[in-house]
Amino acid sequence: MANENWHLSKTIPIAFLVGIAAQTVVLVWYIAGVVNMVENNARDIERHDIEVKELTDRVNDHAVMLGRIDENLKHIREYIENK
Repeated sequence: MANENWHLSKTIPIAFLVGIAAQTVVLVWYIAGVVNMVENNARDIERHDIEVKELTDRVNDHAVMLGRIDENLKHIREYIENK
């Protein structure tokens, strides 16, 4: 028994081997699709991070402008009340 080489039994049907090969191909195809989706999501996350940063900067600029407008209105009220 120890000197026998490995061999494929003739009792294994060809359909079984074809099925295993087909499953392997489909599994590789599926994994490639998942990897592609993950890469797309990573790219989208980076793009969204940039957009969020830009929006945050705009909100901060608007807050500063609103503060200036409030100060101007305060000075206008004081001027009108003193007349």
